[in-house]
Amino acid sequence: MAEVIYRKYRPIKFCDVIGQDHVVNTIQNQFSAGSISHAYLFTGPRGIGKTTTARLLARLVNCKNVKENEPCNECDVCVQIINGTALDIYEIDAASHTDVEHIRENIIKGVRFAPNQLNKKVYIIDEVHMLSISAFNALLKTLEEPPGHALFVLATTEIHKIPDTIISRCQRFDFRRISAEKLVERLNMIAVAEGVEVDVDVLESVVRHSGGCARDAESLFGQLLALGESKITLTNASIVLPATNVIIIKEFIGALVKRDAQQAIEFLNGYIEQGVDLQNFIDETIYWLRDQMILAVTGNASDLGLDLIKRTIESFLSIRGNLKNDFIPQLSIELEIIKLCNLITEESKLIDDVKKKPENINDAEGFKKREVDLICEKKNENILIKTENIAADHVSEMVSSVFETEKKVFDTIPVIDIDEVKNKWPKVFKQIKACNASLPLFMQTCEISGVSEGCVELGFKYDLYVDAINKDKNRKLIESVLKDVIGKDIKVRAIKTKAVQESESLNELAKEFGGSVV
Repeated sequence: MAEVIYRKYRPIKFCDVIGQDHVVNTIQNQFSAGSISHAYLFTGPRGIGKTTTARLLARLVNCKNVKENEPCNECDVCVQIINGTALDIYEIDAASHTDVEHIRENIIKGVRFAPNQLNKKVYIIDEVHMLSISAFNALLKTLEEPPGHALFVLATTEIHKIPDTIISRCQRFDFRRISAEKLVERLNMIAVAEGVEVDVDVLESVVRHSGGCARDAESLFGQLLALGESKITLTNASIVLPATNVIIIKEFIGALVKRDAQQAIEFLNGYIEQGVDLQNFIDETIYWLRDQMILAVTGNASDLGLDLIKRTIESFLSIRGNLKNDFIPQLSIELEIIKLCNLITEESKLIDDVKKKPENINDAEGFKKREVDLICEKKNENILIKTENIAADHVSEMVSSVFETEKKVFDTIPVIDIDEVKNKWPKVFKQIKACNASLPLFMQTCEISGVSEGCVELGFKYDLYVDAINKDKNRKLIESVLKDVIGKDIKVRAIKTKAVQESESLNELAKEFGGSVV
């Protein structure tokens, strides 16, 4: 049977342990100085190297040929420990043996006897927080005054459950979650060793799903390698990984930015129809928004305002935990969409701003008691705003802001460079292919026909292709990718190519005269 990835590539030297340099360096320096402690307490999240480091420590203190503070992994002692056949190395699962009798029989009574073969008896107690109070009390005296040939390594994910009396008798090391960069490097190293080419996007997606846990990342990566592909892309990785793509996240957030609740809800339900996992969609969206938040806070460019980022993250975090219990899974997200979009028109916001009165208005200079009729023409609608006790200059500012907003709207209509679209079309096609399985089959036959009425026209030979591309869902996806690649809001429209239309006209004319087109 093939060995699972996280076991096959388990670190065999301290230098192989990633993300825990503060622990590794301290232990190696202690060994070099001859000051190895009698008891260690390793604490931190699961799957980040606590038990692995404990086993490395057991080999280090017993190895016959230590080189540069690393076990040789070749002597008979190292081989026995690696194979799990060393009689003086005890690994105890405290979750399965919580009672005091087990501690007395397996540790307290046996620790006083000299090792059978090795220099030290090493006791590795995993999930030590599961021990009963009686078991902790029984272990306490041994930890306080152990024989010189004994070494204890306690590992736990819940340090708050360990009695202070136990903690005070151990050297405590806090293991940290592993950074995304280091995990990506680790997975890439495994991919190279396995002779498989893996896209960086796939590695990053695996790391995001692991939450900083190396074991989870390697286990999930092992499932991808089991696909048997020589090259793994996001497309074939979606068989194993929950399907979510940055493109659809940007598309969804774009609808929120525009306060278009209808479009955002349509996008959401469209994703569900495509098989996107809601829990994963929320997690990936939170990850992406966090990246945007960091960009905004550090002064780098971000398309979103901090307020929208903050409110969206808070909304998604509030529904994340209860999603599985909802009667209609997407309902809670739809309600949050409505809340985020607020459905308040700019006109009503303007009215509210104008109607606000400053505090102590009677004492303020420059204000006159008058009634002002403010008529703003916007979107072919007349808005009548009656205000009282408002400074004339304040009203003037509000009127100016309305027309300035309109001016900005018209100024931001993009100028479409058809040559730029053609040059970047291969990249557009590649991104669409990564996030949609069927659409590329139609698009690979299209040609950039031209620009008409502010839209890029995509030419196709068949009506079937034209109808497919002009479907609202497909058209919006293409427009979203174009914006991502080119950086402009560009509309698209599928048309039947002129050459085909002319050919059909010639055929009809020839048929009328009893001939055919040669």
